[in-house]
Amino acid sequence: MDLFLQQTLGGLATGAIYALLALAVVMIYQAIDHFNFAQGEMAMFSTFIAWQLITWGAPYWVAFAACLVISFFGGMAIERIIFAPIHDAPVLSHIVIFIALTLIFNA
Repeated sequence: MDLFLQQTLGGLATGAIYALLALAVVMIYQAIDHFNFAQGEMAMFSTFIAWQLITWGAPYWVAFAACLVISFFGGMAIERIIFAPIHDAPVLSHIVIFIALTLIFNA
């Protein structure tokens, strides 16, 4: 019974993560009408920021809050600096920039 409960809770946690990722993809797609290929890399970069803050000695919740703020302003800067000027550009321009962001965040 203990194993069943552990597997059930683990499955619910994994399903919740998948649901949040799917919700993020849908929200971004509805907002800009294009699929963001760099979304996973941007999320991983945010996780790296939180990990680095914890490594430097910040408490977990402080690192979590700081990561949210840093990620928010980083995403806003990317949108204002990179995507706003090409809003009316052809679709291929958006795709190229998404792929370029993927490569930048992977570097």
